[in-house]
Amino acid sequence: MNPGYAGRSNLPDNLKTLFRSVAMVVPDRNLIAQVMLYSQGIVSAEQLSGKVVDLFQSCELEMSKQSHYDFGLRALKTLLVSAGGLKRKALEGQVAIEGEQLSVIEREVLIQGACNNVVPKLVAEDMAIFTKVLDNIFPGSEVAKMEDDTVKAALTNICEEHCYVTAENWLQKVLQLKQVLGMRHGVMLVGPSGVGKSSALHALMVALEKTEEVKGEMYIIDPKAMNKDSLYGVLDGTTMEWTD
Repeated sequence: MNPGYAGRSNLPDNLKTLFRSVAMVVPDRNLIAQVMLYSQGIVSAEQLSGKVVDLFQSCELEMSKQSHYDFGLRALKTLLVSAGGLKRKALEGQVAIEGEQLSVIEREVLIQGACNNVVPKLVAEDMAIFTKVLDNIFPGSEVAKMEDDTVKAALTNICEEHCYVTAENWLQKVLQLKQVLGMRHGVMLVGPSGVGKSSALHALMVALEKTEEVKGEMYIIDPKAMNKDSLYGVLDGTTMEWTD
């Protein structure tokens, strides 16, 4: 039905004959991005929409091919929506800002949104490529680091308690995990054994318990030990009740 799309499989030939073929044009990403930026209150959307689309297309072309990379419209939409939230946060408590100063703020929040969206999923060898692509499209810009002093201080204390080495790269990954959890419904931690994936997850949960004062719960399950209905839930066709 949708050949070449990640996560979809092609219809077998005997089923294809039962459907009428429909040709569709490639969506205009520039126009979609422009409209979405305007809807998020970005005044300089016309100038920024083309740049953010170029950024995603350059990343897709120049970076290595990884199964978890997604630079399509879905990822683009997530970035554009987050940029609107970042702008509103940046303008909180300030007097009315207009003209060139507003354009600079919008450019900065879009760069920050792009870094928040793209950097957490990059493998090590693609970080240099992303830095180069970002500088080409937004001259003079740098890859934004995650900043959350409250959570970072809590993580540092947790590392001392558990005798972890508080490496800056690892702390950044934990803060990136926190950022991604706030943006997406499902998250996968990918990496070789012994790099600190489980430690990052547990440390983040304890840090959020301390900073937000809300009890966190974590359940570890073996997907191979459960059937599909137990794992994902099931809809009863008769009563239309959902069970999970």
